[in-house]
Amino acid sequence: MAETTVTIASPGGLRVRPASRIVQEAQGYVSDIMFLVDGKEASAKSLFSLQTLEMSHGKEVVIVAKGHDEQTAVEAIAKLIESVVL
Repeated sequence: MAETTVTIASPGGLRVRPASRIVQEAQGYVSDIMFLVDGKEASAKSLFSLQTLEMSHGKEVVIVAKGHDEQTAVEAIAKLIESVVL
């Protein structure tokens, strides 16, 4: 299992467009990838699921992956979240 924590830096949080980019990235990995925010859990491979997390500015997101490519998946998705500035 691989895990990392990132903070949402974008003033607008993770809205639909950046969240859909995350889903596209996550779907490219074999591992199960989950986001944990304020005690809620959602699959990184489901846009609907991610939208239930209310990922607003300043929130901490724990990214957890289990599977063959877990470390690569966690690193790539964390980097994508950190690059969202709109």
